[in-house]
Amino acid sequence: GGRSSSTERHTTALAMASLLAVAFALPGTQTGRSAVLTRRGAVGALVAAAAPVAVSADGANSKATVDKARAIYGSRVVRLASASPEAIIEDQNAITLFISGAYRAGPNGNTQDKAISKQLLALKKTALDGAKSGDAAKAQGALKEMIAIAKLTEQDGYDGNYNPKQRRNPGAPPTEAIVAQMGSEAYALYDRYDARSAGAPQKK
Repeated sequence: GGRSSSTERHTTALAMASLLAVAFALPGTQTGRSAVLTRRGAVGALVAAAAPVAVSADGANSKATVDKARAIYGSRVVRLASASPEAIIEDQNAITLFISGAYRAGPNGNTQDKAISKQLLALKKTALDGAKSGDAAKAQGALKEMIAIAKLTEQDGYDGNYNPKQRRNPGAPPTEAIVAQMGSEAYALYDRYDARSAGAPQKK
C-alpha cells in the first residue's frame, strides 16, 4: 500500500516538473502564439494532474490490508446500519474504502472477490439512494444485507487491533498479545493512569 502510493507520488512529481520545464522554457526556444499555447496546455495538464480522484483503496490487497480494511472501515459500515440517512451520506466513503480495501476486484483480482464486490457496490448504491431520499429503512436494510454478505462485525472496539484510542501503532501484534506482556500495566495502552486505582490522579 505505502510503496504503491509513494511510487504514484514520485511519478506525479516528475510529470509536473517536466510540464513546468516545457511551460517556462527559455524565451529563445519559443516565440509568439506557439509559446502561449504551449504554456496554456502545460498549465491545463498540471491542473488535471493535481485534480482529486474518487476515493478508493490502492488495491494492494494482502491479508494484512484486508484485515485492516475490515477492522477500520467495516466497523464503520456496521455502525452505519443503524444510523440516520444523513449520517450514512456523510460517511459513505467508509463503504467505498471497505469494499475496495477488502476485495481484490481490479484487473488482477480473483473471480470470487469480483463477484462479491459487484454485489456490495450494488447494495451501496441502494443504501445511498435510500439515504438521499430520506428512506432510512431502505438504506439500513441494504447495509444490513452488505454486512451479512461480508460477514462484518465491529472490530475497532476496546480490545480490537485497530482501536484508535490505543497508545501504539495500530495492527500487529494483536492487542491481546500486548496486554499479556504488559500485565498489571495494561491500562497504559489506553491511558496514563489506571482508572481502577483509588490513588490515580484525576484527569483534567
